[in-house]
Amino acid sequence: MEVPRFNIPSALALLYGIARPIAFPGASTQAESENPDITFAGVRIVPDDEARSTSHIGTPIFHPITLRGGTYKSYDHQGRVVDTQIGDLRLPISSVVEMSSTKVITKTQVSASSASVKEVYGFGDWDIRITGILFDEQTHPHGAGTVETMEARLLEFDELADSIGIDADLFNRRGIDRIVIRSINFQAIPGKPRMIGYQMQCESDAPIELLIQ
Repeated sequence: MEVPRFNIPSALALLYGIARPIAFPGASTQAESENPDITFAGVRIVPDDEARSTSHIGTPIFHPITLRGGTYKSYDHQGRVVDTQIGDLRLPISSVVEMSSTKVITKTQVSASSASVKEVYGFGDWDIRITGILFDEQTHPHGAGTVETMEARLLEFDELADSIGIDADLFNRRGIDRIVIRSINFQAIPGKPRMIGYQMQCESDAPIELLIQ
C-alpha cells in the first residue's frame, strides 16, 4: 500500500486559511528530504534578502526557528519561582511566521479643527503569530522526532514564567532576541492521524537595564 504524501500548504489552508505561503530558501527542500511523506508543493521560494515578515502580497513565510535552551524561571508545584534547565528546540519545519508592530501615540484634539497634536510616541512590542503542523521528524536535530515529543517540548516552553531566547534570521534582523509565549493551542487535522496543527501567539521582549544611584 502506497504511503500518502501530506501536503503542508493544503493543511495550513484548511486549518488557518493560509492559502499561498512562501518559503525561506532551503526550508522546504530540507523538510522534504528529511520527511518523504511530506510535500511542500505550491510553496513559492524567495531569496534571502526578500524574506521579510510577510511577502510583498502579505502572505506568511516559512522560516527555520529555534527556541534557545538554558536556565529559565518557572513555577514549581507549590507556586514558587524556581530555575529550570531546558534544551534547544527547533520548531517544526512547517512553521509559518507573521509579525506586526504598533506605536503608542498620545493625541490631543485641537479645538475647532479636525487635526490633533501628537505628543508622546511609544513603540510597542512585535506581535508574533507562529503557525504550523506537527509531524514525525525522525532526523529532528533536538530529538523531537515524533508528534507526541514535539507537543510535549512545546508545552515545556509554554509553561515557563520567563521570556525565551530565539534564533531565527527573520527575528534577529528586527532586533528580536527574546519572545514571550502568550498562548498556544493544538488542533487535529481531519484524516491526518500523524499531523496536528499548532498555533502560538507571542510578543517580543527586550531586557531593560535599571541604573540605581
